[in-house]
Amino acid sequence: MKLIKVVLSFASFLFLLSIIVSAYLSNKHPELKWDWEKINTKNMFFPKDFSWGTATAAHQVEGNNTNNNWYQWEYSFDENEKSRIHNNQKSGFSVDHWNNYPNDIKLMKDLGTNHYRFSIEWSRIEPSKGVIDQDALEHYRLICNELVNNNITPVVTLYHFTHPIWFEEIGAFEKKENIQYFISYSDTVFKFLNDLVPIWCTINEPAVFVSQGYFNGVFPPGKKDPKLAAIVLGNLLDSHVELYRHLKQTPAGKKSKIGIVKNIFQFEPYQRWNIMDWAVSSMLDSVFNSSIINYFKTGDFDFHLPLQARLSFQNPEAISAMDFIGLNYYSHYLVSARPNIKEPFVFLERRNEIQTDMDYSIYPEGFYRALHTIKKLGAPIYVTENGIADKDDTRRSLFINRYIYAMYKAMREGVDIRGYFYWTLMDNFEWAEGYDKKFGLYSVDFKTQERTLRKGSNSFKKIINKQGVYDRDYLVKIGEFAPEISLDLISGEKINLSELRGNVVVLQFTASWCSVCRKEMPHLEKDVWQRFKDKDLMLIGIDRDEPIEIVKKFKKEMGVTYPIALDPGAEHFSKFAPKEAGVTRNIVIDKTGKIVFLTRLFDKDEYDQMIKVIEGLL
Repeated sequence: MKLIKVVLSFASFLFLLSIIVSAYLSNKHPELKWDWEKINTKNMFFPKDFSWGTATAAHQVEGNNTNNNWYQWEYSFDENEKSRIHNNQKSGFSVDHWNNYPNDIKLMKDLGTNHYRFSIEWSRIEPSKGVIDQDALEHYRLICNELVNNNITPVVTLYHFTHPIWFEEIGAFEKKENIQYFISYSDTVFKFLNDLVPIWCTINEPAVFVSQGYFNGVFPPGKKDPKLAAIVLGNLLDSHVELYRHLKQTPAGKKSKIGIVKNIFQFEPYQRWNIMDWAVSSMLDSVFNSSIINYFKTGDFDFHLPLQARLSFQNPEAISAMDFIGLNYYSHYLVSARPNIKEPFVFLERRNEIQTDMDYSIYPEGFYRALHTIKKLGAPIYVTENGIADKDDTRRSLFINRYIYAMYKAMREGVDIRGYFYWTLMDNFEWAEGYDKKFGLYSVDFKTQERTLRKGSNSFKKIINKQGVYDRDYLVKIGEFAPEISLDLISGEKINLSELRGNVVVLQFTASWCSVCRKEMPHLEKDVWQRFKDKDLMLIGIDRDEPIEIVKKFKKEMGVTYPIALDPGAEHFSKFAPKEAGVTRNIVIDKTGKIVFLTRLFDKDEYDQMIKVIEGLL
């Protein structure tokens, strides 16, 4: 009886301890959720040189790829004689992008994209070991030329899950000595296309290739071997490093941007009070996310699955072996632990989350978190894949607006993001899922090969066709001539900006409802107008979209004497910044009409610098 009490007391202690630890972890790692009712996803302004694109993969879109590991996989069956692909589907001719690429490039241009990420099919380039198909190389060059001729930058992925059958037969990436064949193939492609392709992705999603092919067994080679998985992942990462170092030694490589694509799916506890859910999700995150990021930060690879696999090694050459990092992001997985050795965990859904047609939810907050996670590598980021499977097209618009907002928020916080590629241009062969998952911006009738833009895709089109901005949401930059505007002063006088040439001009955009403007205006009156109005300077306040009665009252309240002009509909403002952008801006224009200084908000250091610039001009 006494022993039972001791056991019960100890069990109670462990239970209490687990609750305390779970509470600590929940507090340290809160699950980020935003109130979307209070978020405006319309006021987003991206840089003028931002890369907007779509992404595809060769086997999924080209059609008639019959010499690679996936072709074999599609025609094989599992131990229960069940097809490897959903509904026994085959990639077949897919969307026949191999032949339809000119029309598909027109679709990209219609969207307004300026980049296109696609992969090279290794089995076409090198159908037999050491044998290069020159016609296949020429075909990819035709694609690149067509893209360039349409002002779309080609972005090439050298390895996107597929390789020749001969490579599979000699062990593929299971053997370190096979890396040389990948380097040789990649070198051949790079030499042939580098004059047209400025951005190169070496390997797409090594963790997905490993998890699906060596854990779950749903990708070729269909193995479930954690120890082999660790070896393959290590070899894939080393393959990237070796290829990166090799190409960067060449003259063309020095001019090219070369990186690897890392997917991030956060693994999070389904029950945040459950210590086992925390433990399993942490382990999965370590294996499939942290181990890869740490490899490129420190050169140390550590793959550890308790009781199943452990592999550690060092590769100093891996540190910062990238000119950029590609991020593929879709969602997070909610992990529920199970007391079952054969199935130690499952992924579950939360009722309050909007689900996609895949087995995961819409979670834009996770995209934001992933961007902050991947920035630890210290390299510029390209979002190389992000999209939704939505057969009914009822969630695509919401997905696009919210995920791009999450990226925009990260950029505003200083995350260096250079581009975004939507997955995918058109419906395709979605690997083990076959043709049932509809990721495309364009739907495809596979009988007629007709492409049709989905209604929900217009959100993407609208965002990327907005006029791009420079720093701090300006449409103009220092060194440019100021755009012509015709100002109606509240005094009744009319002034064209060009008539003020020979004077230093300061345009102050303001509004009566703007508290920062009210704070700034007395300083402008004292430090600019009163000091320099008799020294070839003109300061004009431009009130944004308010009636003359309010503007007159506003001027009187502020006690300023410099002239103020009306700006109905913010038409003048819109020549310097998007209408939706924030007010409180000063534009300093020299005597020749060139913009020499720009301010945003009322920052003391910037304001003092503006005064010094004005003094120098006068």
